[in-house]
Formats: sequence, C-alpha cells, structure tokens
Amino acid sequence: MLRAVVVMASFFTTVAGTPVASDTPEERPAFQWPVDCIPGDDCWVARYMDRGSQEKSLDYRCGQRTQDKHNGTDIVLPSMAAMERGVAVRAAARGRVLALRDGMPDIVVSKERREKILKQGCGNIIILGHANGWRTRYCHLKKDSLLVKKGDLVKAGQSLALVGLSGLTEFPHLHFMVHRNDGAKILRYVDPFDGGTFEDDRCSATPVNTTGLWAEAAPYQPSAVMPPVIDTARRTGKTMWEQQPATLSTNSLVLIVQARGFHTVEGDEWRIRLMDPRGQIRVNKTITQKQSRQRVEAFAGLRTPANGFSEGRWSASVELVRAGHSLGTETSSVLIVENP
Repeated sequence: MLRAVVVMASFFTTVAGTPVASDTPEERPAFQWPVDCIPGDDCWVARYMDRGSQEKSLDYRCGQRTQDKHNGTDIVLPSMAAMERGVAVRAAARGRVLALRDGMPDIVVSKERREKILKQGCGNIIILGHANGWRTRYCHLKKDSLLVKKGDLVKAGQSLALVGLSGLTEFPHLHFMVHRNDGAKILRYVDPFDGGTFEDDRCSATPVNTTGLWAEAAPYQPSAVMPPVIDTARRTGKTMWEQQPATLSTNSLVLIVQARGFHTVEGDEWRIRLMDPRGQIRVNKTITQKQSRQRVEAFAGLRTPANGFSEGRWSASVELVRAGHSLGTETSSVLIVENP
C-alpha cells in the first residue's frame, strides 16, 4: 500500500495508542488468517505495521519489514493472474458488517489518479465489528466481488470478497487492519502479530508472545521471496505482477530471470540460476544488494545461443542469502517452443 494510506477512507477517526496486552484472554480475539492462501507459499507479507516512533520505521520484530506510517498488514498475491482467478478474503472472526464500499476499479494507481482518490485509499472495503470493541478492515477488494451487505452477521472464515487492486495500490494484495475501541469511540490500530499498537515504539527481536492475536501463530518473514519471472524483457514496477508467459520462442533474443520480493537489506545476496531442459546451468549469478530496498530489482539474463534456445522446459531458481543464512528459495519454469 502506498504511503498515503494513512489518510484513506474517512469511515472513522483513528489515533495511535497503547498496547492492549492487559486484556484478559477472554477479551483478546483469536483471528483467522484473512486470505485463502498459505503465507510463504502462494501469498506473502509485503509489509507489517509500522511500530517505530514518528522518527523511524520498525516492524514488530524490530526489523525493516514495514514503511513509515503503515497501519496494517499487506498480504500480496504472486501475480495479476492469481487475482483474476480469484482469491477469497475471509472474515478473521465472527462479526457484523458495519460499513462497506464497492465500485472502484482494479487498476495500478497513477500519479494523476492518486490525488483524486486520496480519501478513498482503501479502495473497495469491508469493515467488521467484533466482540469487546474489536474491528477489522479489509482493503483493496476486487470490484463487484463483495458478498455481504451492511448489517450482515458473518462467521469466522466466511468469504467476504476477493483480493483486488482497488484504491491506492500498485500490486494485488489485501491491506488488513485491526482496531480496538477503548470505550470512548476512539479506534486504535493494533498489530495482530503481537498485540502492540501503531507507532508505539515498542518491538522485540525475540517476542515472548509469538501468537499475538492470531488463532494460530503466523511465522515472521524477515524478507518476502517470491517466485521469479522468466521472460524476454526485464520487469518494471508496473509490470512486476503481470503473469509470466506460458511459452516463449526458441528465437527469443534473451531470457531474463527476474527476482521478486520485498525488503532486502544492504549486503543481501540474490543467487540466480537458469537451467536448460537438460538440467545444465546456463546462468549462475550472485547479485549483492548495494542498498536496502523495499522491493527487489535483481535480475540476470542469457542472450540467445547461436542456434537459438533449445526446445523444452527451462527452469529458474532464486535464493536470498543474508549473512550466510538462506532466507528462502523460489522456482519458476517456462516452456520454450519453436512457434509459440
């Protein structure tokens, strides 16, 4: 989600607050994962909540997996094609629909459009009210996919809508927010990963509470490593989430392996490999991050051989290594044919 999300839809007034760790177990929710996906498999946490003070940005583990004034959790899909196929957004807990909005298109936001929709940054949205003053918001929903109406009572895990690209966003994802009403009609942004609050300047590299407000612990991802894209041109920020072609031509001028992910730090290594149908390694390149980045731009390529690329399935792998430790490996493949 873009930085401007903090001035998004004017459904409620929100302020930073204090941790809610004093709640009794009966008062604290046990949220289900709000997207029909498996974190680290077919979806990834792109950004956690900003827990640092106004002078710095830190996630709940004191890492850099966030962005200044980011007030929720971004759960990203691997591609626009996954969004088009449909990935369900589910109610994190039993509750009632308090408000919603639909009708905003699923498009990558432009500079010109950004100013026009600044106050509707969440795009298509559903807000649920839960027991003991808790509320959840589901932002960037796919246009015309909402399955509930205001006043509906929903069950935990019930499908609400589909992940989309509406509002102030550049890639298909759900921006999930948790609020707590403290009794004075003031809603506080709460981090579901440990129960702390937005910009409260409290984080822990080794938290005691590893479950937070989740029914089941959601493991922390120090970086998001996503499946690479194999194509004939380097992907840009605008094209990074377009679907990889199913086939490419033996006469392609070049094959490029594009690493994708979120939040690498200076010194991280991207190890990129490309293998031909016989299993021979044709590209074996290590790229070291010269500076920390929110989104990855590492890539490596192979120019067409004298006789063209051999027919068959080519495969690629990318591994992210930090201080000698692997943070994950992802793979992709593409079929090379003479006349695609």
